Amino acid sequence: MTPRPRATDAEPGRYADAREFFAAVRDAAREAGRIQSTARRMQDSEGLRGSGGFEPRVRSTNSDPSGMSRVDARIDFEAANERRLEEDYALIDAACAVIYGRDGRGDGLERLMGSAVSDCMWWRFCAAESWAVVADACGYSKSQCRRLCAQGLDACDFFGWANVTDGTGSAEG
Repeated sequence: MTPRPRATDAEPGRYADAREFFAAVRDAAREAGRIQSTARRMQDSEGLRGSGGFEPRVRSTNSDPSGMSRVDARIDFEAANERRLEEDYALIDAACAVIYGRDGRGDGLERLMGSAVSDCMWWRFCAAESWAVVADACGYSKSQCRRLCAQGLDACDFFGWANVTDGTGSAEG
């Protein structure tokens, strides 16, 4: 089995097929969410509060009276993951261009297959949601959402990336 390309490959044509590309998109969305969640938790643990007319309070320990080590740790974490987040979002943006067209104005899969397919694809892959959440967000059953996503993936493979992104329905030869 060939290893899946890294999320740095934001060009859909570098993947074996649509399933591999959108699996990488889902991985990137999950990773971006994890990084952002970790950074938020780190920021919440810093203990800084808005003044609102009062002196800001900082939780501290005897080893770090100013509380700045947590701030420094978060800043270091964000800096260490900045490139990874950029790569993840580049891949997610590429998927959005396939789903909704380059300008997001109704080309892409949305034009070719309709909003049911495009919205299910976005929730499942770009938002990395479970089938239950996709079904709730789109108003279909989980099995219908699976079927709609499968149709979208098949359309990408049939029409080719350029035609899908442009919303033109002619197969690439």
